[in-house]
Amino acid sequence: MKRWIDHALLGLHVLGAALLLAMAAVILYDVGGRILFNRPFAGTAELVAVCLVLQTYLQMPYVLRHRQLLRVSFFVDRVSPRVRSQLNAFAYLCGAVFLIAIAITSWEPAIRGIATAEFFGNDAFRIAAWPLRFGTIALWVVGGLVCLGIVADGVRGRLTARDEAGQDAGDHDVP
Repeated sequence: MKRWIDHALLGLHVLGAALLLAMAAVILYDVGGRILFNRPFAGTAELVAVCLVLQTYLQMPYVLRHRQLLRVSFFVDRVSPRVRSQLNAFAYLCGAVFLIAIAITSWEPAIRGIATAEFFGNDAFRIAAWPLRFGTIALWVVGGLVCLGIVADGVRGRLTARDEAGQDAGDHDVP
């Protein structure tokens, strides 16, 4: 089961990277069209704004799972391994609560977005809001579940045997 989850999270991460390449292509097309033909792409700002949000949350569960978030550990490094594991578990519990709370509070605006045909952009280029809203809700739930899995490891005292890259001593990268 763990291997399947790791592959799914890696797939989301790769999808986020592909979205980043697509954003770069749209920006390149916009700049080229503006300079060469004086005809920029009308939806660049809207597409990049939507894709940036989606790309961030597509890559978040993988980064959480591998504990590669930026962190300041000057206090945590000075306590015993057991206390360190419990503090890490508490931090990830806070993250899980935060992500699930965002998902719950975003549900009503997402439903309202469908009912009102909400969109991003202007008359020249429109993007329906509901796919982004429901997509981010799903990704927040996935991120919250990943955090809860890390909390379970922390309660068992398993969040102490990490190397500098943030990998478990027994974990191996997914091929």
